[in-house]
Amino acid sequence: MDGARSSSRPRPSSRPTTPLRPSSRSSLREAHGYGHSISNAGYNQPAINALEPQFAELADSMADLEANFMHLQLMHESLTRFSESFASFLYGLNMNAFCLDFPEAPIADSFRRAKQAEAQKGMETIARVLWSGSLS
Repeated sequence: MDGARSSSRPRPSSRPTTPLRPSSRSSLREAHGYGHSISNAGYNQPAINALEPQFAELADSMADLEANFMHLQLMHESLTRFSESFASFLYGLNMNAFCLDFPEAPIADSFRRAKQAEAQKGMETIARVLWSGSLS
């Protein structure tokens, strides 16, 4: 049984496996075997310098994005001013309608009289048609 136990995987230690302090770039290059090949090849600039054009393009794009957001903010402010002004105009019209009388506006009797007049006109038309038909 001791032989079976010794051939099994070792138990993990209770100590943390992560380093206590961050590694530097040079130690990472040397750990992976890149330290000597880079210095022997004549490269003495950091690898991040190769990304400089992409970062410049990103910075330009971010500047364009900021300008577009500023234009969007101006458009938002303009629409807000218009909305407030138009709402004030509509409120004024509403208050005007409450404060003024419109004597020419129809009332319930006006609609009743209009229906009676229409019915009367229809009866006269029918009578005229019948009268003209009986004379012929």
